[in-house]
Amino acid sequence: MRRDSWCAVAALTLVTFGSATTTAQWTQWGGPNRDFTCAVGKLADTWPDDGPPVVWSHSFASGHSTIIVDGERLYTMCRRGDQDAIVALNIADGEIVWETRYDAPTVEGMQLEFGPGPHSTPLIVGDRLFAVGAMVYFHCLDKHDGKILWAKQLADELNASNMRRGYGASPIAYNDLVILNTGGGEAGLTAFRQDTGEIAWQSETFGPGYSSPVLVRFNEEDHLVVALGPDRLGIDPATGKTRWRTTVDSQSFGIMATPLWIPPNKLFCSAGYGGGSRLFELKHADGEYTLEELWHYRKMQVVHGTMARVDNIIYGSSHGSFGPAFLMGINLDKGKPIWRKRGVAKANVLHADGHLLILDEQGYLILATPHEKGIDIHAKAKVLEEKSWTAPTLIGTRLYLRDNHTIKCLDLGQEKITTEAQRHREEVGVKS
Repeated sequence: MRRDSWCAVAALTLVTFGSATTTAQWTQWGGPNRDFTCAVGKLADTWPDDGPPVVWSHSFASGHSTIIVDGERLYTMCRRGDQDAIVALNIADGEIVWETRYDAPTVEGMQLEFGPGPHSTPLIVGDRLFAVGAMVYFHCLDKHDGKILWAKQLADELNASNMRRGYGASPIAYNDLVILNTGGGEAGLTAFRQDTGEIAWQSETFGPGYSSPVLVRFNEEDHLVVALGPDRLGIDPATGKTRWRTTVDSQSFGIMATPLWIPPNKLFCSAGYGGGSRLFELKHADGEYTLEELWHYRKMQVVHGTMARVDNIIYGSSHGSFGPAFLMGINLDKGKPIWRKRGVAKANVLHADGHLLILDEQGYLILATPHEKGIDIHAKAKVLEEKSWTAPTLIGTRLYLRDNHTIKCLDLGQEKITTEAQRHREEVGVKS
């Protein structure tokens, strides 16, 4: 199925979901379009001081893999000792339905002060679930029972890099293929047959990279957009051939954030550690593609956080390397910030129902409305206790999130919050 057709189908599935029993989908990193923007039910305009109602909450093992949703189940990854685990949970109550573990010992010389992951997010296509762990073990499982259908050790088979801190990019599907970053060895990207794990193609050699690829449509062709080290490039997803490519300066090698495509032909990338943000324009003339840099603004540096576009503004948490974080909005036409706000730790950003949902690493969840001069914050509450680097997932009005010790579901719907507020007032009235 062509990507634009698939996106239309995905958008139709993401209608107003108020209950956990309604069929719902968020089957890959970043949601239906891998851009952390989604269609939802009506969100509340504010919350009580102690935050939105908690539907359920459970202790959970460590890891930064985000939560994907397919029908009645949630899926994610976690770490248990020297093993990685791929886990399916019941969407209604968060109870574990099945868990598949495999040995994945760390490798000498890795930098593990932030933990051994997993960092990557699984992918569901039909009845299959694809997942790659920090130690570059790649598995295809039956999503119904967790049975392993095939497996690859990409470090041994393709010399793929564990990136020293653990592999972090998330797989992407195209037709009957599943595609991964496999830089560091034979190829920058590798496509596998979904049914057998057989290699369908390998790209030319590029360095490894944390940033997850995205699929876009331009000039009536599909392009796999990838940021690997100094390269910003477009690959033919059917063959692995490079269609277009440009290089950036050395400070932008460590890009982790997923690029954002701005139709019909713009590409936004942001990197930390001095790299900054860039806007490119993709052109096609005389049978050739070129990627032209329109502007470069160094002070917006998104490292491993998510970004969201609202109209002509990109919103993200700029924190460079180890300095203070700023919530920032940057105008795409001018390449200049419309505002910067301190006081929020580095964060992930999600756009839904005219709102921004911002989850910072200290566990604070923020509800805000974006506008041409900045954002208006309507509510802020501490909802997680440990390091909160995992981007949240939103289905209808239910928000699924986790930190290194907890996984939980919140209800952000207006009706639920109004009901809970009324119940609280009645309890206070009785006690008084």
